[in-house]
Amino acid sequence: MEKGKLTDVEDMPVYRAFFGLALEVERITSGCKSEFRWLRGQALRSSGSVCANMAEGFFSQYSTEYVQALYRCRREAYETITHLRYAARVDQLHADAVDRIVCHYNEALQQLANLIASIERKITERGKSKVSSVLKSS
Repeated sequence: MEKGKLTDVEDMPVYRAFFGLALEVERITSGCKSEFRWLRGQALRSSGSVCANMAEGFFSQYSTEYVQALYRCRREAYETITHLRYAARVDQLHADAVDRIVCHYNEALQQLANLIASIERKITERGKSKVSSVLKSS
């Protein structure tokens, strides 16, 4: 592997951050009451979807497809935050735990915003074709 060139989505710090957050959502929602199983399911699906969309975009043929996938990641992350905040308001999760994880989501979302901006800048400079230099770490 060339220095700085990423060959796998799992090597990306932003992916690892969101993957860890998805695992944390799994952990903190495990105690939801059975009547709130739907809420837990929604939070799990949206948090896992962030990682799935990032992987899908990473391996896409065009940079524009990658950026679209990253914007889907952002939407799914905000959806997860909404589910977690709702769960705290209906006393299914501790507010402190939700505040902590939301803080980590916001940090990861900033990393994601930086990645999107970097790729969009490269698209402007080089076009939409995905060249190996687009995958270099930002």
